[in-house]
Amino acid sequence: MYLIYASEEAALERADEEGKVNNFAYWTDGMGTRWLTKPVPTADGVWALDVSEYELDESEVSATVDTYTPLEVEED
Repeated sequence: MYLIYASEEAALERADEEGKVNNFAYWTDGMGTRWLTKPVPTADGVWALDVSEYELDESEVSATVDTYTPLEVEED
């Protein structure tokens, strides 16, 4: 289950919120784990955040998608 964001910054803001709620070390000790999941770029030029284990409000639940098309990275 994913939420889609127009920018990496917006997706990271949501990931930060969840990290704070979970009292990850980054938020309590200033170092260590910051996010439960990190956003990834999509083929559509937006960012997908895996929120399968996040606490979501009603508007977020209604905005989730099951899949996204990942950005293909060329390997040398």
